[in-house]
Amino acid sequence: MLGLFKKKESLVAMDIGSSSIKLLELDLSGPKPKLVNIGLAPLQHDLITTNSIAKADKVAEKMAALADSNGVAMKRFTVAMPGPSVFTKRIQTQLMNAKDLSENIQFEAGNYIPHSIDAVRLDHHVLGENGKSQLEVLLVAVKNEIIDSYVDTMGVAGLQTAIVDVDYFALQNCFETGYPELRDKTVAIVNIGARYTSVNMTRGGQTLFTGDVSVGGRAITEEIAEALGVPFDEAETLKIRHDKAHPRAAEIAEVMDRNTEQMASELNRQLNFFWNSTGEKDGIDQIMLCGGGSLVPGLLEELVGKTGIDCHFMDPLRGIEHSVGFEADYLKDLSPKIGVAVGLGLRELGDKISNFEGE
Repeated sequence: MLGLFKKKESLVAMDIGSSSIKLLELDLSGPKPKLVNIGLAPLQHDLITTNSIAKADKVAEKMAALADSNGVAMKRFTVAMPGPSVFTKRIQTQLMNAKDLSENIQFEAGNYIPHSIDAVRLDHHVLGENGKSQLEVLLVAVKNEIIDSYVDTMGVAGLQTAIVDVDYFALQNCFETGYPELRDKTVAIVNIGARYTSVNMTRGGQTLFTGDVSVGGRAITEEIAEALGVPFDEAETLKIRHDKAHPRAAEIAEVMDRNTEQMASELNRQLNFFWNSTGEKDGIDQIMLCGGGSLVPGLLEELVGKTGIDCHFMDPLRGIEHSVGFEADYLKDLSPKIGVAVGLGLRELGDKISNFEGE
């Protein structure tokens, strides 16, 4: 009985992206999650390559400074694996209890994943019963070396990892917390980052499909930098601000228009492919855009035109309380970039749920 009144451990989200690290802490003790800490530290573009942390010492230095400045260095953390590093597959197996299912997944996974079982970390989630004698299961695998690069870097920073999540599913947690009225709709959560775009198609709390698209905001920045002969950071500012008074505004606009159209076309093509892969009927009801790359001027409108689907920006802080101690402009600036961090911040130890009674 005393365990019912024991305070749960507060975990802190550390979202390690290719262009920045986002730290976020939520208080989950009340009826509604409350923002406690938030911060961002930019990263050099060459510190994370091929989904792994290439320069652990430099990334760890940024992590430690961010955690220390927010007063959370002594707490434990949740981190997310980047979508392109994660293998997911919906599989069917015979109806069995949770213990037998875990053992069976370990034995059968080699038939589904493109790597040796010894080379990956495996997990699974029961989606539900599919008929009288079958279970539908979401199988998840990540190569050991990728997970180790993140967890080991956290260790170099003097920080302890409590939960390793996946950015797809962190975004889904964020979406379902902020938009409960859309839970039963078929929604494509499209998170546009610097290097790639992750997509999670969800309905009724279930993942229908996850995938990645090789488009991101960095490519536009690099083309502006090359066209104008300016540093990367200056080109990034020009991309976002879209300053019509700039002496070379016409050149910037030409680069932006061409790349925005190409990005929207590729997203539309891949969304169609992903949806067809689900085998589901009807179609996507709504697209929710998030991520720093979604801020490219005109992209949302271009995507509406290409897809013919209702598109909106997702506000990761919708459904999250925050005090007057946080500057409104600061939160508004960070909001598009922190969807994964909010999803990670909602995680608690032992919170894995299932739609299967045997679990």
